[in-house]
Amino acid sequence: MKSESALDDARSYLTGLIGAPAGGEKAWREVLSRCRRAKPQDARALRVQGRALAFLGQAEPALAALDRAVALEPGDACGLAWRGEARMLGGMGEAAREDLDAAVRLDARWPWARLLRAVHKLTQGDCEGAEADLKPILGHAAARECALGVLALVAGQRGAPGEGIKLLDAALASGSSGFLHAIRGVLRRGVQDFNGSIADLNKAAETEPTPWLFSQRADVYNRAGFYREALKDLARVSLLMPDSAQPHAQAANVYFDQAFYPEAVAEMEKAVERSPADAALLSRRARFSLVLGRLKESEDDLRRVLKLEPENVQARFELLQVLALQNRFEEVLAQVEKGAVEAPYDDYLRGYVACRRGEYRKAEKYFLAAAVGTEDRFSERLHFYALVARVLAAPAPPIQKAVQFYLCGIGLHHPYQITVEILHALASCEVLYNNLGDPQVSEFLGLFRGEVRAVTRVPGEPAMGRVRRIIAGFTKGRPTGFVTRIHPFIYRRIANDLVTACREKNISFHSFGAVSLTEISWALGSSMPGEKAAPMGLRVFDMCWLNDNEDLVEPRYPMVVYCIAGPEHRERLYELLSRRYPAGHTMYLLAGSGDKEQEVAPYALRDFKKPLLSADLGAVLYVPSRVLTVREIGATLSANRGKR
Repeated sequence: MKSESALDDARSYLTGLIGAPAGGEKAWREVLSRCRRAKPQDARALRVQGRALAFLGQAEPALAALDRAVALEPGDACGLAWRGEARMLGGMGEAAREDLDAAVRLDARWPWARLLRAVHKLTQGDCEGAEADLKPILGHAAARECALGVLALVAGQRGAPGEGIKLLDAALASGSSGFLHAIRGVLRRGVQDFNGSIADLNKAAETEPTPWLFSQRADVYNRAGFYREALKDLARVSLLMPDSAQPHAQAANVYFDQAFYPEAVAEMEKAVERSPADAALLSRRARFSLVLGRLKESEDDLRRVLKLEPENVQARFELLQVLALQNRFEEVLAQVEKGAVEAPYDDYLRGYVACRRGEYRKAEKYFLAAAVGTEDRFSERLHFYALVARVLAAPAPPIQKAVQFYLCGIGLHHPYQITVEILHALASCEVLYNNLGDPQVSEFLGLFRGEVRAVTRVPGEPAMGRVRRIIAGFTKGRPTGFVTRIHPFIYRRIANDLVTACREKNISFHSFGAVSLTEISWALGSSMPGEKAAPMGLRVFDMCWLNDNEDLVEPRYPMVVYCIAGPEHRERLYELLSRRYPAGHTMYLLAGSGDKEQEVAPYALRDFKKPLLSADLGAVLYVPSRVLTVREIGATLSANRGKR
């Protein structure tokens, strides 16, 4: 097959797929201008025109031109391969594969269709299939460099980026290659070699400043916490490919990771505008909407995904979950009974609906049934939800005074840091404000009957802006909650401002902290003899919760205190304990990390100052409520040591 232009060289195929060749937007627009002057029936010109449009991010006109080219010359492997490439760039994976398969059948010895198909297989996780396409073209002089780069990516996909790096080290020993430096930079990201990754990507940028290169470097920057640098690189991609959805979708992810949700949504809107038929973009926007509490918008996007991909099982499951969050229970259950989702997701949805309805015993059974045969994190989550249902099925701890506003700290990634007391507080709330941009948090809060409202940052809003919005939404007689991570007073500004606002408005409040690690069995076991509630986790390294807030330490509840603090803070803690507990009250100090983690030493409060000041930074203090006997706490500690 004859080369059609400089665009058909070894590198143009792969760099085209991953952005554009070194000439960038200007080169492609010049090509486009020449092609538009060609005759309407010139298949070659249509092919090049379609390819240029695809690289510039104009998916629809690109495919229109390539469709005409294929119709004019249906037996041309080049046209089919380029249309497959354009379809990949447009997110149409299945259609792209059909074109690439057809191109390989027409000309099995032509390397570029195989190379593109190898990349497609790689994106689908088919490493063996990608390798099978790459090996026959390693001997092709013009294609060897591209094939080596993709082969190295295959090693990374298999979870062995080091092997891919070694392959590229050997190739680069004989001379520099911007393309191979770029691939090695990507693989070094996989082994957490931030400096090496950036060095390689910077080296590649000297000779091949392609959009793909900048998008990869942006990802490295973002993973290392340099999100501003990441956004600068993505802005470069947008300039090179103004009509492409990719840089906006990636920028949306960067903003979302940093909890800049309005900016994330704005970038995702731009991405969807540029590629409205991209199911992956629509699915991502649906998750954004879910986290922000925009359930109808999330539903609409998921329905669009299912129109594009009727067999998308994940989208169908997410749609039913969004319907459940809108309390459309009968609609959800009807679809489940029709077999809309397969096991274990059918029982999961049954349990989810039952939990939202307050049918906790039924919910527990469904969650446990769904956990049978599942593995890893989903199984852990199902067992956790079953435990939540079991806790909520039991009577709530007695409340000695009415509470209108709850500040709750949670940690929902393993080992699920939460307490029995927090669970009952969340179950009592009619409105739950959430400042955590995590789909798993949104899913968890959906177990409760309360309306979930996202509290997002707004550009230019005063520091008290979010607090004022929360308080403005407060209605007397409707218990309200605010959910954050670990302990509200770790994130001191918004929590302290909420407490201040509650006091100004005479709103009764209570604060809970998440419990984790050593004391997790106490927190969720709900089996401590004589206890009325599970521990509240208070972190000593942030002492702002003691500043005018001693009432947060209530001796009628047991308490867990992390001893991560300097001597002056520990002395303040000891003074507080001395004011709130009798001198003979027994404290239990769990020694720090490593082998000492299992050691539990009891101390009377009067003898506790020296051990507290000298304890390891990893130590944990357990303070029983005043009504608990030494015999009971001893039995409980022994039982829990056996569980760990």
